[in-house]
Amino acid sequence: MRAVNYNPKLRLQLLLILLSISIIANIFGSYFTRFFIAEITILSIFAISLDFIASRGGMVSLGHAMFLGIGAYSTAILSINYGISPLSSTLSTFIIGVVIGLIIGYFIVFLDGIFFIMVTLALGEMFNAWVFTSDFLGGSDGISGIIRPDFSQIGIDMNNPLTFSFYVILWLLGIYFLLTKITDAPLGRNLDAIRQNSHRISAIGGYTKAYKAIAFSLSAGIASIAGSLYVQLNGFISPELTHWTVSGEGLIMIIVGGIGSISGAILGATVVHIIQHELSNIINWWMLVIGFGFIFIVLFMEDGLWGLLERIQKKLK
Repeated sequence: MRAVNYNPKLRLQLLLILLSISIIANIFGSYFTRFFIAEITILSIFAISLDFIASRGGMVSLGHAMFLGIGAYSTAILSINYGISPLSSTLSTFIIGVVIGLIIGYFIVFLDGIFFIMVTLALGEMFNAWVFTSDFLGGSDGISGIIRPDFSQIGIDMNNPLTFSFYVILWLLGIYFLLTKITDAPLGRNLDAIRQNSHRISAIGGYTKAYKAIAFSLSAGIASIAGSLYVQLNGFISPELTHWTVSGEGLIMIIVGGIGSISGAILGATVVHIIQHELSNIINWWMLVIGFGFIFIVLFMEDGLWGLLERIQKKLK
């Protein structure tokens, strides 16, 4: 992976374009369009959580869907079993995800490359097997009946797909600005340096393990928020959400969009999910087409769609 390109101006411009399109489609779209936008937004939150650790700490995780599941199941349990409001549950799942991510990260961040990938994959599959057989978590049947936040006291109906779609967009914007601040701060630059040469940073007295553990825990907390919002959108959670293929799809999204650009991860999640949906309605072998497209991007577009936008911007200048 090459050094991350810092282009804050293009990053913000791309975000504003995607935000404008989503707002227009949300206002004038149908019920399904609004549901679809909310789904893409939640996937974008998951994608930028993966993008953060992959681009900053060089940690490629195939078990990050575990934190999606932690967020979703925690929200379901807190809301149904303990009567905690969905908004408070979402905030709580962020803390739960951060704590679990910090504990796991402390023991695995010293691993590099394929070893880190395989350990995260193993942890993710262990979690998937546990929720699949756990009676407390509904087993293979999952858990249903999860409600959305209640803002009826101020005249806001969260069961309206238009309102809920804007609600998850606000969450995405908050997380986006949090990660951009971290990326442009010394913590983000230190993480980028660690990704490029961790041994050199250690030699000059840098706390590489601590930095990577913090990045991993923050990413886990953000992925947990995505899981919490996902279960509120659908009102249902099943073990399929925690399968390693969900993490794989997230990695495809950030590679297609461009690793390290944050806005590129949102673009990648949008493009991949739309293509998946449209192609699956047209042909039965849509996964083959997506596979060839992914191979093409890996071979000929090293920085994904983000790199293409940068080249277009330079030509326009």
